[in-house]
Amino acid sequence: MSRGARKEGLSRRHRFTAQGSFGPALRSPRKARGTRSLVHVLAGRPGVSRLGIALSRRVAPSSVHRNRIKRVVRELFRRHGAKAAGLDLVVAFRDRVDKVSSGELAREISGLLDQALEKAPR
Repeated sequence: MSRGARKEGLSRRHRFTAQGSFGPALRSPRKARGTRSLVHVLAGRPGVSRLGIALSRRVAPSSVHRNRIKRVVRELFRRHGAKAAGLDLVVAFRDRVDKVSSGELAREISGLLDQALEKAPR
C-alpha cells in the first residue's frame, strides 16, 4: 500500500472479534429472510453497529468467491451504517451463492438489511 493511501475496511469496533460472539445475534427472533441469505438483528452497544458474516465453504467452496461475497456485504453495511447505529447484524448464507453475480447478491442483501432495520429494536 502506498503512503497516504486510505485503508478501506471495517474497524475492530464494527466487527465481531471474539470467536462465537455472534451467538446471541443468531438466536435473536428478529431476522429478515431472503432466498439465499438471512440477516439477524440484535440491539448492541449504543452508537456502535457491528457486522458478522457467516459464510462457509459449503455455500461458497472457493475462497475467491467467499472473499468477493464478504466485500459486497461489508460495502452494503458501510452504506447502511447510519441507520444501523447501535445494532449487531449477522448475515448468514443458506444456499450456494458462489455462482450469483455481485449485483444480484447486493440487491438481495440490501433489501434484507432494509427489512432487518425496520424490525430492529430501538
